[in-house]
Amino acid sequence: MKTTTQVKLNLAQRMALMHIPADGKLSVVIDSDTYNEIDDQIAIAWALLHPERIDLQAIYAAPFTNHFFGEGASHTYVDDPAIGMQLSYDEILRVFEKLSPRDNLPAVFHGATRYLTNSDTPERSPAVNDLIERARNSAETLYVLAIGAPTNVACALQLAPDIIEKIHIIWLGGNSFDWKDNQEFNLMQDIAASRTLFDSGAALTLIPCFGVANCMATSVPEMQHYFANTSRLGNYFAELAPRCPWIGFASRKVIWDITTVGLLLNPEWFTCQFVPALLINDNLNWSFDNRRHVIEVVKFIERDHLFKDLFRKIIDADKE
Repeated sequence: MKTTTQVKLNLAQRMALMHIPADGKLSVVIDSDTYNEIDDQIAIAWALLHPERIDLQAIYAAPFTNHFFGEGASHTYVDDPAIGMQLSYDEILRVFEKLSPRDNLPAVFHGATRYLTNSDTPERSPAVNDLIERARNSAETLYVLAIGAPTNVACALQLAPDIIEKIHIIWLGGNSFDWKDNQEFNLMQDIAASRTLFDSGAALTLIPCFGVANCMATSVPEMQHYFANTSRLGNYFAELAPRCPWIGFASRKVIWDITTVGLLLNPEWFTCQFVPALLINDNLNWSFDNRRHVIEVVKFIERDHLFKDLFRKIIDADKE
């Protein structure tokens, strides 16, 4: 058993972990606040529909709360992270039910019932225990797709800092450096967990939301046009789309979370740069310190490449 003493990666080690090979199958886990929106379900389904590339080994139910948006802003109103986590766990299983029967579905684990922020100790949930064990036992890089508040991932990093030797975290969180603010849902929910990602020394790719990932826009009519009367999965998404939070008449909806899956499917769809690990100020804005270790930040995404592959996979899901 390894100790939990602080582990540091050198530049060569970190760059090797951040490198995504163009060919071959990748070991992947997803940490998801699945019930909060529709994009998590789509991201999970898309990953499962690419078994030749993505070996999806486990999915962790992440906590979420959306009460600060007010009643009616979402298809569900959650003010307790434990409830958000359980809803997400149930929704992951619901996505499995919409797929054609298949062997080797990933294991699903309950995650944190409370945020790391304002907590004295990280929570050792089933999801955290699995991530620690799976990372330590992995013979190759384990890609951790974090598409919600990064509470589970941060708890694992605090309890077992040595796992940074084996993982590459890809987190959808925060906004671009040029955006007017950094008031972003995943980051705001658990600020301590968000800071942990940048302070851990782990190989980390950040996909900012506004200013980068907001190009991943679709609409209810577009989704219903392509998905309705196709596959069981497509029908489910066509029915779910109008119930999820949409901005309003003639507006489009961003399917944020598929960007993490798309990066693994084809890194050439993404333009990235390396920067020093970011600092999150008390007002949530970014700060920079060139003495810190290097992380990767996505700057641009070829939106149409992702959606073309995604739509075709979901339309043909029953043939998989």
